[in-house]
Amino acid sequence: MTKTQSENTVTKINETVFYKEFTFDKNEFYPDDGTKELADNVIWLDNLLFVNQIKERNIENSKGNVDNWFKNKVLKKAKNQIKNTIDFLTKYQKIEIKNRKNQTLDISKVENLNNINKLIIYQTQEELSKENKLLKFYESKNSGYIHLFNIVDYYWICEYLITPTELDEYLKFRERIYLKHKPIISLCPEQYILAHFLNTPDETYINWEYPEIFKHIKKDLIDFDFSEYLTDFQNKIIRQEQKSSTNYHSIIKEIAKLKRYELKEFKKRFQKSINDSRSNERKLPYRFASLRTKCGFVFIPVNKQNIDKWEIILRNLTEMFMYKHKLEKCLGIVIMKKGDFFDINWGFMEHQWQFNQELDDLIKSENKILGEPEFKEIERYKTNKK
Repeated sequence: MTKTQSENTVTKINETVFYKEFTFDKNEFYPDDGTKELADNVIWLDNLLFVNQIKERNIENSKGNVDNWFKNKVLKKAKNQIKNTIDFLTKYQKIEIKNRKNQTLDISKVENLNNINKLIIYQTQEELSKENKLLKFYESKNSGYIHLFNIVDYYWICEYLITPTELDEYLKFRERIYLKHKPIISLCPEQYILAHFLNTPDETYINWEYPEIFKHIKKDLIDFDFSEYLTDFQNKIIRQEQKSSTNYHSIIKEIAKLKRYELKEFKKRFQKSINDSRSNERKLPYRFASLRTKCGFVFIPVNKQNIDKWEIILRNLTEMFMYKHKLEKCLGIVIMKKGDFFDINWGFMEHQWQFNQELDDLIKSENKILGEPEFKEIERYKTNKK
C-alpha cells in the first residue's frame, strides 16, 4: 500500500527520535484467523509504546467539508484503528512485524499495555473550525484519552523533545494538565502546554508567563546528542554473527531511554575515555548510573599495555559497578587506540543482584580509594536566563 506524504513525514520524525530499530511502519501480521494490520506507525522501546494513526486530507481527491472529513476520518476511523491495535496487542500472543531496519520483531512482548501513548496525527491544508483546530483529545470509552495533533504541532514538539522518554513524559503531562484544567487547556494552543512542561512538570496551576521560555531556552543539543553513534550502530559491528543479530538492541535501547541530562553525562564520559585512551597511562574508569532506569554505565579507557586483556577488564569492572549499586543492568564500554583508529567494544549485563563475598570485599577496598558515590540533580531544560 502506497503511503501518504504525512505517513512518511511522521515515520521520518519518529525514526530520528526513536531510531529505526524501534520504529515500525510495515504493520501487517498474519495470525491463523487472517491478515491483520496495526496502526500506521508504532514505536516500541521496552516499556515505552506509542501507537500513531495518521490521516491526511488530499484536497484534489476529497469531497465535502473539511470539518466533516475531520469528524469521519480523524475522530471516527482513526480512533477505531487505534482501538483495533490495542485489541490485537491484547489478543494475540505473537505479532511479528518489521522495523525500519527490516528486522522482524515480535511486538506482542510489550511490557505494559496500560502505559500506551495513543496519538492521531492529521494533516490538512484547509482551515478547520476553531473548535476542531483546538481539540486536544478524543475521549474514547474503550481506549481512554487519545491525543490529537496537527502534524505541524507534532513536528514542532519533536524538535524540542528529542528523546523517547521526554516525549513520553510530555504526553503523560499533556493528559494530566488537560484533565486538571479542561476548560482552559481546551482553548490553549499547543505552545502553552509545551512551554508549561519545559518550565515544570507540575500541572496543578496555570502560569501565562511560561511561554517566555521559548525566548531563552538553550540549544544544547551538542552537549547530549549521541545519535551519530546510535543511528549507524549496526554497521559499526565487526563480527558478522553479531551484525546479523538483534542482540545489539539491548545496548542502544538503554542509551535511547536516557533523558537529555543523563545523555550529557554519558557523552561526557565517553569522550573523556576516548581522550584518555590516547595515553599510555593507566586511567580509572568513568562511571554513572541512572537510578530511574536502574542501569549503570562504565567507560573504560585501556592503554596499549592492557589491550590484550580488554575482555577481562570489561567484564570485571562492569560486574563490580553493577554489584556495588545493586543494579539490574549495566553497560560497559572499552575504548582502545589502535594506530590511527579507536576500537570500541560494548558489553551488556542483565541479571538479578545476589550477594557475592568476593565482589563485596572488592567494593569495600574500592570505596576506601574512591570514596562514596555522588548523586546529582540536574536541571531538565537549560535556559540563557541569568
